[in-house]
Amino acid sequence: MAIHIGIAAPVSTESIKHLLHEPDVPLPIGFGSSLLAPVITELLKRGHKVSVFTTSNDLEINSKQPFLAEGNNFSIYYSPQRKHSIRMNGKYLGRIVDFFYWERKSLLKAINKSNPDIVHAHWAYEFALAAISSGKPHIITCHDSPLDVLKFMPNIYRLGRFFIAFVAMKKAKKLTTVSPYMVKKIHLFTKRHVDVIPNPLSEQLMNTNVDDAKTINSNAPIIIMVSNGWNALKNCKAGLLAFSELKKLIPDAILKVYGDCFEKGGVANDWVIDKGIGYGIHFKGKLPYNDVLNEMAIADVFLHPSLEESFGMVLLEAMALGVPVVAGEKSGAVPWVVQKAGLVIDVAKHEHITNTLYELINNPELWDKLRRSGLKNVHQRFSTEMVTTSYENIYYNLNKSQFKAK
Repeated sequence: MAIHIGIAAPVSTESIKHLLHEPDVPLPIGFGSSLLAPVITELLKRGHKVSVFTTSNDLEINSKQPFLAEGNNFSIYYSPQRKHSIRMNGKYLGRIVDFFYWERKSLLKAINKSNPDIVHAHWAYEFALAAISSGKPHIITCHDSPLDVLKFMPNIYRLGRFFIAFVAMKKAKKLTTVSPYMVKKIHLFTKRHVDVIPNPLSEQLMNTNVDDAKTINSNAPIIIMVSNGWNALKNCKAGLLAFSELKKLIPDAILKVYGDCFEKGGVANDWVIDKGIGYGIHFKGKLPYNDVLNEMAIADVFLHPSLEESFGMVLLEAMALGVPVVAGEKSGAVPWVVQKAGLVIDVAKHEHITNTLYELINNPELWDKLRRSGLKNVHQRFSTEMVTTSYENIYYNLNKSQFKAK
């Protein structure tokens, strides 16, 4: 049975352009990830109608109507988002000062205009509150732990986001999250049942042809780190320090780092220069998604020193490309995602990271075993088809409940 599904979430414009009638027409920039695009595409393949509700600061906050782009059974509504979170935006307050009031109002207008059968909101913040306010049957998927984010980034903005999430989780009728670790975090806010449905791996990555004959270059290994943010939670300093020690043991080793704050001349680059440890580190910054994947595919080890992850999409991507993972044993959902496809250790101490990298690089048999385990792991547990079916079952149940109520 085909239904009309609304998805309220931060969605990358680039990830959904292929679904539009005119993909080359300039669109507002959607501030979000690409992780929802595979599920949206799969839902359309199954005959459903999908409307996406997202935000962009390319639009004027007083826009009377959301910006609309359409495709076959697909539409995306862009609502305005204020550029500044705390300071004034002309005559408008910072968006966290009034708890995203104007953004939520515009999202709600778009939802009402589209009139979907159900609304699925991703992240328990402004999108969740808009979905709840619509009065439609709704499902909220929590992708992070607001309390942990606030703990590692204690500022006014994160405090405001924490309160938004608190309200959203209390009011939500149906909740899902992306890992068992996150269930415990959500139960700090509500005792309502929470389904675990992981993030999906894209069809592109699932069908990647990984070189079965690849071997590790133990004399000049390439290590890769991907992180958006330079803060205590991401723990990138430990990764950089660990690599500087590894260079003493393997002089030709290379570390490539990608993401916000990791461009040449950026804050991370300045930090390693100040520490005198920049030799062999290549700062790549934020690159297009496919470019990062191409770089990851030729790496020997993926290092992920983050102290907390609600899931960790980059871990899936590395495993799908046949790259063994070194990550945190106490870093939230990381051990559950990685399982036997990587080495999980105490990443709080950079010495442990150095020792683990050295041992892995010099053990080709273990390296090959981990990469094969990674490929098996992602195909068995994280396919788009499996994830979409899990969501689809919830949609059907919500839709049945709606008709019963009528």
